[in-house]
Amino acid sequence: MKIFERFEIVGWWPALYDPEEKMLIISDLHLGLESLMAESGMFMPKFQLDEMKSALLDMLERRDVKSLLVCGDIKHEFSETSYGERREVEELIDFVLDRVEKIFLVKGNHDNYLIYTVKNYPEVELEETFVFNKVCFAHGHEKHERIRGLDIEYLIIGHEHPALTMTDEIGSKEKIRCFLYGKTSGGKQIIVMPAFSGLAQGSDMNKIRNEDILSPVLKDMVDLGELKAIGVDDEAGLFRFPKLNKLREIDR
Repeated sequence: MKIFERFEIVGWWPALYDPEEKMLIISDLHLGLESLMAESGMFMPKFQLDEMKSALLDMLERRDVKSLLVCGDIKHEFSETSYGERREVEELIDFVLDRVEKIFLVKGNHDNYLIYTVKNYPEVELEETFVFNKVCFAHGHEKHERIRGLDIEYLIIGHEHPALTMTDEIGSKEKIRCFLYGKTSGGKQIIVMPAFSGLAQGSDMNKIRNEDILSPVLKDMVDLGELKAIGVDDEAGLFRFPKLNKLREIDR
C-alpha cells in the first residue's frame, strides 16, 4: 500500500520504504523501555528488541534497502543513557549495519546523550533533521519554523505515536497503530509515522482533542481533522480510513 505514490508501507509493519532512495523509514523505537519499567517495579520480560530485529529482517528481505532512517526516539530514557539502553542500541545498530550501508538517526526528545553511543560508528549519522531528495525528516517535538522555507515536497515526522481506537457493536475496543497523512498549511505533504515500538502507548487520534496534541508541528502547521489514516496491524493487515474529522463524527 502506498502513501502519496512515493512511499510504500512494507507488509503490515509500521514502516515506510522510499524506492527512490532505497531507504527504510521507521520511528520511535524507545529502546530500554522494558528496563525502565522493571526499575519502577513492573515485571516486564524483554522481548521488544528481538521483535524489532525480526520485523526489520522481514522488511529487508522484501525490499532492496541501502539505508535505514529512524525518525527520532531511538532510546527511551530522557536522562543519560543507561548501560541497558546503550547495549540495546549498539546491538540494533550492529544488526542493521550487517545488512545496509548507512543508518540515519533523527534526534528525538528522548535521545539525549545518544551521541556517545553512536560516535564510534562512521556509518551512522545523528542530526536534528535530514533532507533527502525533497523529503525532510524531523522528529516533530520542536517547532520547526525553518521547515516552512525549505525546498521540499514532503515532511515526515514521528513523536505523536498515532493510533486509532476502534469499538465494535458490543463495546469491545481495539487500539491499532496508524499512519497519518495529508497536507500542511504551506502545501507540503506530511506523513506522521506510528511508533515502531509495540510498547509505546499510542495517542487516540480519533478521540484526542486538538489542544492535547503533542507535536508542535501538527499544532502549528496542520489542520489535524483533515488528515487521513492507514491502520497497521500485524495480524489483520492494513486499513484505509477517511479523514479524522469523519472518524470523530462516527465516534460521537
